[in-house]
Amino acid sequence: MLQGLVQIIGWVAAIGLGLVTLLLATNRKSGLRMIGHRVEMLPQAMLVRYGGMTLLAAIAAWLGLPTVLFAILLAFAVIGFGDAYIYRRVGHPFRLHLFAGGIALVGALLALIVKS
Repeated sequence: MLQGLVQIIGWVAAIGLGLVTLLLATNRKSGLRMIGHRVEMLPQAMLVRYGGMTLLAAIAAWLGLPTVLFAILLAFAVIGFGDAYIYRRVGHPFRLHLFAGGIALVGALLALIVKS
């Protein structure tokens, strides 16, 4: 019973984050306002995001479960490649993000192979 509740909470979180993503993709300015973020505060928000990603990576590595590592590393690859695309598109340095996305993707694929 509790496992089902946890799974429902996970789906609600995934759907909620997906809706926020869609909102930000369609109207960045009102999207930021609706979710309570301010452009001038994004550096501090990024600090918290990187801290959260560090915690996720450490827990996944500690658990050593290939499916968990696959999921987290695949998400990190999407973030890295997405940032690289955003920065490349406007002519800013992007190779560090591309490299991070590539390393995360290789790790995700290795986790998938280990699982098989």
